[in-house]
Amino acid sequence: MPKSVLIQRTKILVPVILLALVAALVASVVMAAPRKPPVPLGASAAVTGGLARINGVVPVETDGGLSTAASGLPANPPAEGLHRVRLLVELTALEKAGLAYDPADYSVSGLGTGTWKALWSSPGPAAVPQGQSINATLVFELPDKAIELTLELPGGPGLSLGAGHHRGGS
Repeated sequence: MPKSVLIQRTKILVPVILLALVAALVASVVMAAPRKPPVPLGASAAVTGGLARINGVVPVETDGGLSTAASGLPANPPAEGLHRVRLLVELTALEKAGLAYDPADYSVSGLGTGTWKALWSSPGPAAVPQGQSINATLVFELPDKAIELTLELPGGPGLSLGAGHHRGGS
């Protein structure tokens, strides 16, 4: 094959490949499921087996109510740009089968910033019978200036954390 034919095919093939990649990217953005808006802070959201509600979002550094040694939290302070937040979550079992609570099923996500698992939780996994409630405490290490933080729930839309936990006037 002459060199000029190879160069001509390359000049056509490269733009076609780039166009296909751009089209695939656009298609993935357009076809992506829309983000479910979280339930506002203080309101209840449906979870598998019942309802969940955040009763409090408390910065651990200013709280003083959660001893690092007694809780099992790391003794070292959070990394630069992070702070620890204690979420007080109430779960109520409504379905006949009750509600299964496992702190590993809960995480916090931020708009375009990532997902965080709890550093510490109390109580541990539990089965909540119908008509009963459980108050859970989950401690997360979150970015100081993250926006639209949401507690992700099993089988639910998520619960907004609001902005009250930010420190430094954020």
